Amino acid sequence: MDLLDRYVAAVRRNLPARKADDIAAELRDVLLERAEAREAALDRSLDAGEWERLLVEFGHPLVVAGRYR
Repeated sequence: MDLLDRYVAAVRRNLPARKADDIAAELRDVLLERAEAREAALDRSLDAGEWERLLVEFGHPLVVAGRYR
């Protein structure tokens, strides 16, 4: 989860301060749901490389934060 936490923190730093907590929590939930779906399809937990690919596919933290501005 460390990679997920760092990713969400990177996005959060670029969000509007008033909405940062809510958006970061929502973003974390979305990413966990995607990870759970992949784990169910693979019938195992994601390894570090698979987590990294999931986050890369989701988008660069600056681009993701820009969607909320």
